[in-house]
Amino acid sequence: MNDAASSSPEPRSTDTDAPLAYWARPIVVAGFVCVLMAIKLVMAGTTELIRDEAYYSLWALHPLQASYFDHPPAVAWFIKAGYALLGPSELAARLPAVLSVGLVSLAVFRTAMLVFGDRRIAAYSVYAFNLTPGAMLGLLVITPDAPSMLFWMLSIWSAAELLRSNDGRWWLVFGLFAGLGLAAKYTGLFLGAGVVLWLLFDRRNRHWFTSPWLYAGGAVALAIFAPVIAWNLNNSLSSFEFQFGRSARGLQWFDWTDTKHLPEFLAGQIALLLPGLFIMGAAAHWRFARHRSERGNRGFALLIWTGIPALVYFITFSLHSVTQGNWTWPLYAQWSIVGAWAIYAWKPEWAWLRTIQRWTRRAQVPVGALVAAVIFAQAQFQPVRLPFADQTLTMHGWTEVASNIETERRRAGIGTILARGYGLYGYLETYGRFAGHGYRVLPLDEFHRYGFVDLPASDDAIDWPVLVAVHVSGTEPPTGPPAAIANANPPAQWFTRIVRPAADGAPASAIDLYRLERPETPLFGSD
Repeated sequence: MNDAASSSPEPRSTDTDAPLAYWARPIVVAGFVCVLMAIKLVMAGTTELIRDEAYYSLWALHPLQASYFDHPPAVAWFIKAGYALLGPSELAARLPAVLSVGLVSLAVFRTAMLVFGDRRIAAYSVYAFNLTPGAMLGLLVITPDAPSMLFWMLSIWSAAELLRSNDGRWWLVFGLFAGLGLAAKYTGLFLGAGVVLWLLFDRRNRHWFTSPWLYAGGAVALAIFAPVIAWNLNNSLSSFEFQFGRSARGLQWFDWTDTKHLPEFLAGQIALLLPGLFIMGAAAHWRFARHRSERGNRGFALLIWTGIPALVYFITFSLHSVTQGNWTWPLYAQWSIVGAWAIYAWKPEWAWLRTIQRWTRRAQVPVGALVAAVIFAQAQFQPVRLPFADQTLTMHGWTEVASNIETERRRAGIGTILARGYGLYGYLETYGRFAGHGYRVLPLDEFHRYGFVDLPASDDAIDWPVLVAVHVSGTEPPTGPPAAIANANPPAQWFTRIVRPAADGAPASAIDLYRLERPETPLFGSD
């Protein structure tokens, strides 16, 4: 692309060129962030946990581990901290995710100022990032994405401070946040690879390879991540195999017809970033690749190179398997910064791109706010039953389910519930603990996930009979006990069904309960 007029993103302030727009004033940006956090706190405390949140809550309700089968432990730290502050509740579990909004926003603003020196870009980056559906959800619900997004952006900020100050001690700060990011999700490995690319591809950065501070920062990151490595070594590398093995598994049956997943992945990113920011961020990457003048700004290069390894991996992965939309959420903050640069500091030659630039500048924030309002209204009130999988349907009714299970198990004189699936196990134990119910919940299957749970050594450690809980999505008649107990002798007996209501009171799903006497074939300790 040949631009008749382009603006190289060298750090400089335009504040003296014209009066600063009201919306770009730091106090206004801070007010926006505070209002957004307040709204999210209300949402966090008035909706119930989604399935994965309930599962991660299990991690915090049991003694903390160095790592877990599904992910490293940072999400458990976050939830545990919330429970310690407020006591077990939805608000407590999500509190660290919501508070992260403020820290990430501050890091975005400061990084944009360090790199571009333009308060319009810095302010717009904060607005655009926070009003993407990805950030709106990722820093509300408590999943590993929340600490991953926080520590990734704090790592980028510390690298920007390093670049501005040339003080090698910032590598220690970078190592701290990069290590914490690795303790959140293995996605953090891509950040380390991106920093290496940033150092390699600009000769002005290469002197850091001879600095002890770089290696000291790496040692800090490794020290934080070392317990996760040790846990994997002691558990047959199960978490590494689960997360990294699917890449190799996908390549084993790679078929070009599977490239349907690439457009699905791109469509998901367009939806989660919103179209304008997606296009302008992509255009910024394209211009960086084509123009030496843009690559001359080491701060701009930092924002680009640190995201490249993750982008390449996820795009490649989508050529053979489904790539989940949330996997790229840690990149959204820096994507918002380069997108804001493309909106405010670049004058593209092509008319169609100038049109998108103009409309994105005007519409990204209000459209993002409208989308956020729709998402929050759906989560809170569920005015519409969507024709596809709707996570907001899971955000109501579990308190009532737990109460009804307590009533039914007391009626039956039974103290133990066996739950099929990690989601139902998480829901029943979490909401049983929230309300102080007296039942004991144990998993019926997927025992490889529960190294953090003190499972019975044998069936002798269980008070029989038990109730087996099965989550069913519809209201059709029961189809019989789950496979794990389908052939139990004596056979499981139908007991009752508990309907879980949605926000509007209509049935959202149901839990079927079966009464099970001690079977001849052991359920626990049979390995």
